[in-house]
Amino acid sequence: MASGSLEFRKKVLFLVAAYVVVLTFLAFILIPLYLPYTLIIWLIAASGGVFAIVEWLAHNTIYVCSNCGYRFRISAFRYAISPHGWEKKLLRCPKCGKRGWCRALYAGEVSAGR
Repeated sequence: MASGSLEFRKKVLFLVAAYVVVLTFLAFILIPLYLPYTLIIWLIAASGGVFAIVEWLAHNTIYVCSNCGYRFRISAFRYAISPHGWEKKLLRCPKCGKRGWCRALYAGEVSAGR
């Protein structure tokens, strides 16, 4: 495993942990208030965090086609709805058109020439 990939995993873990801490903190502050808009505020914060993390992951991940080796990025929507496994995602290659399990790479690994 490349060190860039390990650093990327650490960043993702940190982002998810920070997201959970912030949501928990907001829940402990807002729930005891019993105001009608507190649940709406919490839901907006929760969904906004999910969208932000998915957008960040989609922007910082490059996929390699298992058939032709072509490297490509996908949209945040495609990132959210595509079936996935550990470090791979079921996608259709934009170059060869084959559908298969594409390997995920951290964009920093690719730019560093690894």
